[in-house]
Amino acid sequence: MPRVIAIIPARTGSSRLPRKHLRSVAGKPLLGHMIERVRRARHLDGIVVAIPESSDNDALEALCTTYKVACFRGSEGDVLSRMIGALEHQGADAGVIVYGDGFLIDPAVIDLCVKTYLADPSYDFVGNDLIHTFPSGMFVETVSLAALKDADRRTNDPAIREHGTFYVRQNPQLYKQKNFEAEDPLRRPDIHLDVDTEDDLKVMTAILEHFAPRNDFSAEDILCFLDENPAIPELNRYVHRRWKRYQHPIAK
Repeated sequence: MPRVIAIIPARTGSSRLPRKHLRSVAGKPLLGHMIERVRRARHLDGIVVAIPESSDNDALEALCTTYKVACFRGSEGDVLSRMIGALEHQGADAGVIVYGDGFLIDPAVIDLCVKTYLADPSYDFVGNDLIHTFPSGMFVETVSLAALKDADRRTNDPAIREHGTFYVRQNPQLYKQKNFEAEDPLRRPDIHLDVDTEDDLKVMTAILEHFAPRNDFSAEDILCFLDENPAIPELNRYVHRRWKRYQHPIAK
């Protein structure tokens, strides 16, 4: 069986919400909440947090030490090379990309992604973000190291390499891909659970404080809570999601 490692790309230099991974909510940093949730996934062989080399990110490495999770340091701007380095560092055959602003990622969604990928050895990429049907913040991708290394050879464009798996996602003629869509009650693309701004952080804080000290609540639990408290998701409904410009062509 392939060795499958989750990668959490993180950095302190977010332009809209700097040092968000270190923000303390419900008694622990957001990255700590995320690590604990990813650890609940059953189909992973390990986790690595992939951060930039610059000293500004030393606090993230210290947090990884606290949570006893592997840390790899690489290029800040070239996320593709950072992902490849992290996977090679962990002796992985495939990476599960858990994007660093999705602090509430549901381990069950991770497991579904990995199981779908492993079901067909010919897949290069399986994800739920080629077409947007899940709440944002629940996006996950499983991609082979071979596909990432092939993309590394094919593109030198910094604007593409900055977005990690972007070259693989945008070239279905080169890489066998599968998008899995959400079923009810998780088919809620109107809900935003990623954290890019202070208003996103307000939503995240409301959710984490409601469920604290639990970390085993599901995406369905979150959606039920938000539906019962509709003023909360309204806080960040207007926020511009930059990732939408990088969706798969068939999703536009």
